[in-house]
This record gives sequence, C-alpha cells and structure tokens, in this order.
Amino acid sequence: MTEPIIKTIEVPCSAARAFDIFVTRIAKWWPLDGHAASAAAGKAALAVTVEPRVGGHIYETMYDGTRTDWGEILEFVPDQRLAMTWHPGNNADKPTRVEVVFEPVSEAVTRVVLTHSGWEVWGEDAADKRENYDTGWDFVLGERYASAAA
Repeated sequence: MTEPIIKTIEVPCSAARAFDIFVTRIAKWWPLDGHAASAAAGKAALAVTVEPRVGGHIYETMYDGTRTDWGEILEFVPDQRLAMTWHPGNNADKPTRVEVVFEPVSEAVTRVVLTHSGWEVWGEDAADKRENYDTGWDFVLGERYASAAA
C-alpha cells in the first residue's frame, strides 16, 4: 500500500473563513498557470470552481473556455470538511481522493489538514504519482493557500 500524503498547516483565521477561502475563492489562490490541465498547453487556466455540495464537481475552466473536471465532491460539511475524488483534467477512471479538514485551534487560528490517498489505483506508477503530488501540495497548500488565508 502506498502511504497517503498528509499536509498540515495553520492559518490565522477562523475555520469558517479558512473553508470559504478554500472553496469559494479557490480561483484567486490556485496556481492556474502551472497546476492545471491548461498548463499542458503552456497556458494559464481561466478559473477553478468547487460546486459546494455532495455530488457537485471541482472543475477547471481551461484557457479556451472549455471545462475539464478535476473530481466529484464526496463530502461537504461547511466550515469543517471537504472530500473529493481527484483526477485533474484526465484519468477519470483512476481517481485518487483528497480530503481537507478545517480544525479550529482558536477563534483566530485554524489547522488545515489535507490528506491525499488512494494511490493504489495507479499500480506500479503509484509511487511516482505520489511523489509528484507530495511536492505539488507543498506549493499549492503550503504556499499559495496559506498566503491567501493569511
């Protein structure tokens, strides 16, 4: 079994605000120029959107205005938890799972724990896929999101 990626950060805001920034303001902080399907064409995506409900999708509006799904929302508990399948722009038949939990440390500080699991669907490629995402989440969550929530 390939171990899940677990990233934990603390942000200086309430859990409600941390959740809101992650879900409804994702297009403002997500690195659309490099961590999106559009980047394969050398162009920045126009947006990324989270449909805020179980059964909704997270999807990219590509540089040319077309839509490509990144995953389906599996759990949606406002201010607390978001879980989704994960296959940004391709490999919908081999989704992994991303879960983000927002834990209040105090009224003004929230611990955000991202767990990316399910690497087994990639078989022999699981370790390589996991390694790429491990450093990718450091940048996306640890730098871009953390900066937006500060």
